[in-house]
Amino acid sequence: MVYDTYHFSTKEKIVLVAIWIGISGVVAYFFYRSWIVFGIVLLGFPLFLKWQRKSATRKRKWELTLAFREAVVIVAGNLQAGNSIENAFRRAYSDLKSLYGEEADITKEFLMIGRGLENNLVLEKMLLDFGTRSGVEDIKDFADIFAVAKRTGGNLKEIIADTVEIISDKIEMKRSLRILISEKQFEQKIMCVIPFFILIYIGMTSPGYFDSLYHSSSGISIMTACLAAYIVAILWGMKITAIEV
Repeated sequence: MVYDTYHFSTKEKIVLVAIWIGISGVVAYFFYRSWIVFGIVLLGFPLFLKWQRKSATRKRKWELTLAFREAVVIVAGNLQAGNSIENAFRRAYSDLKSLYGEEADITKEFLMIGRGLENNLVLEKMLLDFGTRSGVEDIKDFADIFAVAKRTGGNLKEIIADTVEIISDKIEMKRSLRILISEKQFEQKIMCVIPFFILIYIGMTSPGYFDSLYHSSSGISIMTACLAAYIVAILWGMKITAIEV
């Protein structure tokens, strides 16, 4: 499996289509009251899909990072219990299966590692391949350290225990930062929908108040400028809160 791109399932695609239809309807109604605009906005679905794919890829990698932390902790525990390094990875599969289920990415990866060991494949090469395919810095670092320790004949039990502790602390710090960032992202989403509630309220309390904005060239120009400013504000807010950790 390669984690640099995300392939949506049929169900996910249907949900995304429904979301984009809703967004198109909101834009067409609140800014133009035009079915033509609705059709034009619908044509932007490929861009929306591309953006969602990037977002899903980032989310998948982060979930894999958290799961990998649990996996290496389990491996370190198996080593402390007296298992060989190969058996420590083999035994980790059953624990990961219980924690995350058979379909989880980390479970599938450790299943492949276990099968590879049964076929006499080299463990460090499989870990290096996993790190490359994952595109996750922490997994790459662990694989590199493990490979060096194997080649130099170091004390794998101590090296892995120390590495697991460092990686766990690093990931925990990232998780804490992501929680803070997600709070700000949620606030931004709330701010993005508030203007529409204001428009709905004014429209209900003062019927026809906005009619002049939808039936004249000057009104259409004003609403287009408002839409452009709204999009810029959203993108700016997303850029501010999209901090990589």
